[in-house]
Amino acid sequence: MRKTIEFTVLLVLLISLHPTDAGAQLQCEVTNDPYEVLLSYDDLTNFVRALAVMGGTSDSITILQREYLDKASPGLREYVRANDIVAEDYLEALRENIERYSALRGLPEQLASQEQLVRTAFVGLKGVVPNTAFVPVYYFVGLGGAGLHAEPSEYGLLVAITEEASDPSVIRLVLVHETVHVQQALAIGIEEYMQIFGPKMSLLALAIREGSAEFLTYLSTGEYAKKEAYNYLIEHEQSLWQRFQGEMSERLPGDWMFSDPSDPEQPVDLGYVIGARIVEAFYDKAEDKVQAVQEILSITDYESFLEKSGYSEKLGGTD
Repeated sequence: MRKTIEFTVLLVLLISLHPTDAGAQLQCEVTNDPYEVLLSYDDLTNFVRALAVMGGTSDSITILQREYLDKASPGLREYVRANDIVAEDYLEALRENIERYSALRGLPEQLASQEQLVRTAFVGLKGVVPNTAFVPVYYFVGLGGAGLHAEPSEYGLLVAITEEASDPSVIRLVLVHETVHVQQALAIGIEEYMQIFGPKMSLLALAIREGSAEFLTYLSTGEYAKKEAYNYLIEHEQSLWQRFQGEMSERLPGDWMFSDPSDPEQPVDLGYVIGARIVEAFYDKAEDKVQAVQEILSITDYESFLEKSGYSEKLGGTD
């Protein structure tokens, strides 16, 4: 999943300062029951139908508009609006790689078959965060080369898919991760949540923000979404931490997050798992684990949290 700072900002649109008011402020239904969360596959089904109809006619723009975009779910409508997408953009993508998009024909059934895995993961999250506010999940066919991109919005979790899911079970980890971001925004409020994209922006802040979601995903499911990055970090943790310390005050994430690193041997998003290790150190030290989770969701002072975690001392501190 590729993720940019601009996409992350969408998370806080109309999110309430108080969890009890979330349903009134979001443009979607909020539930605390993992088995009541809407998992919508309608957009995928409509896209597959549009492909089938296009096979017998040359009026492709009209078909894409009528069969896909005009029938869009609230999630797809928000994705199209936020990214200024029109039917011609989908047609251009299809012309460039029809094989790739044609491979999505079986995706609605493939994802539906994984639904229990998603709900079980949500149950796990509720076990870690008892008052989890769950929002609808909208699966749809997106544009671009990300393969899978998920982001929260005021209408729910938007899951844009552009290639066949070779391991659709990974989606449950992504959905838990993004749902944790919703809980973070509800815990500290919209204004404070936005500070990480303004005066509080730093590599350390971004790593702890994403690392918190990554670690709570692990507590909920027993797995890290960023498995490759996590395994690489464990193998090279000491040297990576020394390098990270020299850059953690920088405002931009550099090679650590959100983009491909300049070193082809380095996995993407190492900042996520360094942040997760910081959060893990804090959690392991805490006697009251329930209170620790609430503190993790409520982090606003990232330098202080790093110090309280004891992670740096564990790895030998600074040079």
